[in-house]
Amino acid sequence: MQAYDVAIVGGGITGCALAFELGRYRVKTALLERSNDVAAGATRANSGIVHAGYDPEPGTLMARCNVEGNALIRELAPALRVSYRNNGSLVVALSEEDRPRLKNLFDRGIQNGVPGLELLSGEEARRREPQLAAEVVGALYAPTAGIISPWEFALALAETAVQNGCAFLPEYEVVSIRKDGEGFRLATAGGREIRSRFVVNAAGTHGDRVNDLVAPHTFDIRPSKGQYYLLDKAQGNLVGATVFIAPEETQAKNYNPQGTIAYEQGRFAFKLPVSVKKVVVSYLGYEAQTLDISGKSNF
Repeated sequence: MQAYDVAIVGGGITGCALAFELGRYRVKTALLERSNDVAAGATRANSGIVHAGYDPEPGTLMARCNVEGNALIRELAPALRVSYRNNGSLVVALSEEDRPRLKNLFDRGIQNGVPGLELLSGEEARRREPQLAAEVVGALYAPTAGIISPWEFALALAETAVQNGCAFLPEYEVVSIRKDGEGFRLATAGGREIRSRFVVNAAGTHGDRVNDLVAPHTFDIRPSKGQYYLLDKAQGNLVGATVFIAPEETQAKNYNPQGTIAYEQGRFAFKLPVSVKKVVVSYLGYEAQTLDISGKSNF
């Protein structure tokens, strides 16, 4: 039976990042993934936005990790040769009622230590992004936001970790974790088993189930799916920054240069060329359908 110092359960971006970091030390690490490769879950199916850090509740671990992680990605991405662009972001207000939401996000960002935040007028926002709709009356600008290929990033982290001695165990779905002396035994349904001094739960949306294998049930994870409208890459120069609509009761949609349209409850933040035809794809989870948006000149 193989024995390790640290067993990481989950080969998403979190597990891969931890395996990469542990590769700096003399630690025998194993990265366990139930699929046949890393980044097979939420890591490969998200917007790829590197958020600046103005949204999390101040004082929370998420707020601290968001701001610190934003800075780390800017260092790591070029070192690992991962596609990354520090393009900044705008949260736009489409009415005067949206302005207090921008100020609230600005205040949060200042408390969280997000550098370079600015509150812009509608005119200032359109000078930065001429394709913004005339209805935009103001915006919050965050210069440290960016976009990245999350799948490439996770793969690069995992490959580097393996080169530094981490053992990658694919198709290793942990169904049992039991105490064994000063460590733990982790087993699959097929009878594969390893021993580890420490176990890290990086199982993402399945993290509550992994927790329950070895500890009392103290939390539930309830995954939610978002829907995105993606433009063809030919439309990638529509804007430079990632653009969000000021959030209301529901989560705002967004647009970034990889192709997402800022849309929420019938409101659009852009004026798109009328010539755009059958280039929009709607993604919900892993399913996609093509939509014809020709004639939608009010974008």
